[in-house]
Amino acid sequence: MWQKLVAPFIQANNLTVIGVVQEQHPERAMLYRQWRQLDWPIFVDSLNTLNVSVVPIPIAIDESGVVQHASIMPDKFVADFLNQNYPRINISKDYNIANQPALAQLRSLSQQQGTASAWRNLGDAIFLSDSKDKDTQTINAYRRAITLNPMDGRAFFRSGVALRRRFESPQHQPGDGQNAVIRWVRALAINPNQYIWRRRIQQYGPRLDKPYNFYYWVEQARTEIVKRGDTPIELPIEPTGSELAGPLKANKKDNKSALRINVDRSGQIARDNLHLVDMEAILTPAMARPGSHLRVQINFRLADKKAVWNNEAEDLYVWFTLPNGVSVSEAQWTYSNPQMPESSEQRTVDIELALSSKMKEAVFMMPGYALYYVCEKTGDQCQYLRQDITVPLNISSSAVKLR
Repeated sequence: MWQKLVAPFIQANNLTVIGVVQEQHPERAMLYRQWRQLDWPIFVDSLNTLNVSVVPIPIAIDESGVVQHASIMPDKFVADFLNQNYPRINISKDYNIANQPALAQLRSLSQQQGTASAWRNLGDAIFLSDSKDKDTQTINAYRRAITLNPMDGRAFFRSGVALRRRFESPQHQPGDGQNAVIRWVRALAINPNQYIWRRRIQQYGPRLDKPYNFYYWVEQARTEIVKRGDTPIELPIEPTGSELAGPLKANKKDNKSALRINVDRSGQIARDNLHLVDMEAILTPAMARPGSHLRVQINFRLADKKAVWNNEAEDLYVWFTLPNGVSVSEAQWTYSNPQMPESSEQRTVDIELALSSKMKEAVFMMPGYALYYVCEKTGDQCQYLRQDITVPLNISSSAVKLR
């Protein structure tokens, strides 16, 4: 609606439009802009530094930089803003110039003041900077803020953003993905009315709690951009699994994907004793209520830079033994091999679990394993290996509600 409404005014040089989106991955916003042919800049506020709790918020600003409407609706936009005359105000040409934050001074200030807000501000500045190892520094700053104020929901949320970014980077550390979810859930528990924080959890969470398919448009966008003769913007982090899954109605199961076969019941397949593959599970939410759903994402990375996946054999396979009261709503028990003989990509498998309303409040252990073909290096002999994993399911009636 807004794009069609403002287009003629932009073309006539009567209007400048700037967009701000609350997105974890900036490149996805860039792809959407390219697809929709939006000819205005879009800024990405991954941290939600604007502290908005709902979107959209259309703000009308006049030529002097004065906010005339803090939330104007499309049907009022032309009559109540564009067709109005506002007094001109003389403003210094440097008035709206924002300088790069001085990190050394901010760090010194945070140590002097010793307040949660000072450390949170430092974390914000480092996250947006070009500093080396900035994600780790950011996480440490937010950790100090949380220690000083355990009710600082903004610090919890932004810490989760930084942890997720590090999880998806070459500098990832064990537990980053799960800790990001834990931080986001804690933030939402502090402020349950924060729509932006809730959506970030739902992005990676169970289908029952999804309001819509978050990234359904990606493939359509790529197809239409190619048809126009353009090259789609590349996404360094592809949306997968839960990010592409649509909502699921309560009490409905995807029975076809829930079929399971325990192919190594006796545990005879050789273990990955050389630790060629890192395997990590992320539960969203990290703590769930009886009668709710949760999503388990198992991530696989090649631990050795020389190692490669062997794609000429069976697909990567995952199995879990479910505790009583836990059933499968949807599962991708395998990761389909790419067409090339060998590859080195990160792999993910998603499983959605339904929890019985009669489950007791406790931590239930869910043992499982993965089977995969991997080679120590390109052209080397490849092995079919097993790696065991146990996922704790934390069931509590005090868990935060996602919907």
